Amino acid sequence: MPRSLGPAGEFSAPGRDEVHVWSICVSSVASSLGALARLLSPDEQARAARFRRETDRHRFVAAHGGLRQLLGGYLNQPPAALGFVVGEFGKPALADAAAGRTLSFNLSHAGDWILIALAAGQAVGVDVEPIRPDLDFMPIARAQFSPDEVTALTAEPPGAQANAFFRCWTRKEAYLKARGQGLAYSLRDFSVALGAETRPALRWVADDPSAAGRWTVLECAPAAGYAGAVVVEGSPVRLVARPWACGGAEGLPTSHE
Repeated sequence: MPRSLGPAGEFSAPGRDEVHVWSICVSSVASSLGALARLLSPDEQARAARFRRETDRHRFVAAHGGLRQLLGGYLNQPPAALGFVVGEFGKPALADAAAGRTLSFNLSHAGDWILIALAAGQAVGVDVEPIRPDLDFMPIARAQFSPDEVTALTAEPPGAQANAFFRCWTRKEAYLKARGQGLAYSLRDFSVALGAETRPALRWVADDPSAAGRWTVLECAPAAGYAGAVVVEGSPVRLVARPWACGGAEGLPTSHE
């Protein structure tokens, strides 16, 4: 059973005007994977076992075990006992409706990093991606981004375009995840700000003229070489960044098992 090692107040509930984003470096919690795996449900354990690559399996265990550990800490419940339901388009939520109204969450993982966003019941989405300068991203942008985003991307200096592309991609993905629709809603039907010197923002949404004033977009890249974004319902909302303590079982935050 993991010990209580996080700082006092680590699991204080997010206020309505803030979103907590936890960052977990997968390679730094390698020695904690066994403890995290024991928190998983039988279905989650089976899903983890189906990964053929060890790195993918470790990332899944760290992400879903870490999510349970955090939710259990915030809700003062045993992490392994938490139940989840899945929405129409695959977005998970707490099975306990009362707990879900108190605490909403979203999860993203890519490369060596995991981001977990938690809010006070508001819709929230988070996305993280490694920046790949070698990717032929412009055809993807022309096919997937809104026309004004493509214009803004091509206006960036060539050496800055890869970063701008991934800033745009993570902000768009985070918004779709917050809406709970994933790619069921077209990436071309809304637009985000993507410039490095421009405040992250939702500019317009085709089916929701008031959306730009009702959502907050925040940058939350966990490390150099990554892009990350969180989108939360409400405006304004401030980001509370919470790095996961690393190293062995003692790196696990407070458990209530």
